Amino acid sequence: MSDMKIAVVGAGLLGRQIIAALASREHDAAAVHLLATERSNGAELDFEDDVVTVETVGPDSFRGMKAVILAVPPSAARLLASQAQQSGAWVVDCSGAFRLDPGVPLVVPGVNDGVLDRPFSGRVVTLASPATQALASVLEPLRAKFGLAFADVTVMQGAAAAGQMGVDRLSKQTAELMNGKEPEVELFPHRLGFNLIPAVGELDAKGFSQDERNLMVETARLWAGPELPAVTATTVWVPTYHGTVMVVSAHLRRPVDADGVRALLREDSDLKVIDAPDQNVFPMPMLTTDDDTVHVGRIRALAERVQLIIAVDNVHRMAARAIDVALELGDAKH
Repeated sequence: MSDMKIAVVGAGLLGRQIIAALASREHDAAAVHLLATERSNGAELDFEDDVVTVETVGPDSFRGMKAVILAVPPSAARLLASQAQQSGAWVVDCSGAFRLDPGVPLVVPGVNDGVLDRPFSGRVVTLASPATQALASVLEPLRAKFGLAFADVTVMQGAAAAGQMGVDRLSKQTAELMNGKEPEVELFPHRLGFNLIPAVGELDAKGFSQDERNLMVETARLWAGPELPAVTATTVWVPTYHGTVMVVSAHLRRPVDADGVRALLREDSDLKVIDAPDQNVFPMPMLTTDDDTVHVGRIRALAERVQLIIAVDNVHRMAARAIDVALELGDAKH
C-alpha cells in the first residue's frame, strides 16, 4: 500500500477512473484527494472499503501534495498546474494543454520512460493522448528492430473520448432513435447515434483536425531524429461508448512477415496480441474494457508493409498511466 499524497483534479469520467484505479492498487484512501468545481463538492466515491469525498479546488488545495493529476479541460489545466507547482507538487497533465509545449516532457510510459530521468525545468509533465500512447506502444518495437519509414492511421473513437457528456449524449440519441425520434444535435457536429462522423474537431485549411495534428506532432516529439517517421492520421467518431480502435498501415525500412511481427509484439508485456482471424478473434473495444494493455491483431505483412488493428480502453489506460507517472515523479529521486 502506498501513502503518497496525491490530488486528482476533475470528477468527470477520467477523474473517477483514476480514483477507481488508485483504489484497486490499494492506495491509502486518506492520502487521496479528489478536487473539482464547487458543483461537485461533497459528492462521495467508493474507494474499496472507504470513500473519497470531492472537495472544491482552490489555490491552497495542493499544499502537502506530492503529486497532482489533472483530469480537467485544457482551459483549466494551465492555471491549476501553476498553482500546484507553487505548492511544490509534481503535476501530471492528462488534458493535452501541454502536449505541444517543447518545454514540457511528453511521456508515453513503456516507450520513452527515460525522459523523466533527464533534467527538465518546471514540475509538469504531460501524458500523450491515448491514441498516441497506443499507437507508439505498438509501433516502437517495430521501429526499433526494423526501422519505421511512415505510418498512416485511422483512429475510431468512442463517445467516452468526449468525457461523460459524450457518453450521455450517445445514450440520449440512441434512445430517441429507437423510439422513432430524430435527436437534437448536441456536443458532436452531427448525431452520433447509429452514425459515424469522419472528423473529430474542426478542420484546418489543409483538412486536418486538431486531434489529427496532435497525434502527428506527438509522435514526431517521441521519435525525433535523423530517421523521423512520418505519421498521418484520420480521426472518426463512432457510436460506441468506450474504447478506441485504430487501423494502421506501417511501412518499415526492412521486409518482415506476419509471424515475425506477432512474435516480436508478444515479447512486450504492455501489449496483448489477439490474432486468430480464422476463429473470428481480433481486437475489439468490448475486449479492452478495464484493461490498460493495448490489444493488437489482424496482422498482415507484405514486404516492408505491415497492416494491423489496435484496440484500447482509452479512459482506463490514461488513468493507469497517469498514476504510474505520478508515483514515479513522487519518488525521492525526483
